[in-house]
Amino acid sequence: MKENPAMNKVYENMKPGVLSLHGFLGDDKRDIELIIDHDAAELESLGVTAVEIAAGLEKLRDKALEGLGDYISLEGGFSVKANSIRGKLPCPFGHKGLYRKNVVSLSGPGIDSVLMFTDLGIHLVREHGFFQGKGSPFRLEPAEIAGILKKLSGDV
Repeated sequence: MKENPAMNKVYENMKPGVLSLHGFLGDDKRDIELIIDHDAAELESLGVTAVEIAAGLEKLRDKALEGLGDYISLEGGFSVKANSIRGKLPCPFGHKGLYRKNVVSLSGPGIDSVLMFTDLGIHLVREHGFFQGKGSPFRLEPAEIAGILKKLSGDV
C-alpha cells in the first residue's frame, strides 16, 4: 500500500498521550482505514448509517446532560449520565473545531460493562465512520450500539 502522509499524521494523533490520555486505537493493530471499512460493512449489514448512530448518540448525550451528573432512567432498564470535564479536544483527523470533554456513560441490559462515549466520539462516528479501535476505552461496537439505539428509539 502506498504511503499516505495525511493518514500518517492522523495515526500519530491517535496514539496515547498525543490528543488524549488513552488515544483512540486501543490495542487494535489494523490500519485506520481498515477499522473504518470493517465497521462500515457491519453497519451496512445492519441497515443503519453512521450518521443515524451519531444522531442517536447525540440524543442520549442530551438526555444525560439533563441529569447534571446523575443517572437518568430510560425505558427497558437503561440509564445514562454525563460528566463534564474541563477542556476541549480537537479532531485527530484535522477537522477544525474543538469538542467538549463530556463523557456519557450508558448502562443497561445486555451491556457487560458501562459504555462510554464523548462529544468527540460522536463527531468521529458521524464525520469519519470511526468507532475507535478495539481495546479503546471509548470504542463502540457498531452492532451493539445500533441494537441499543433501536431498543431506545422511543426514549431518545
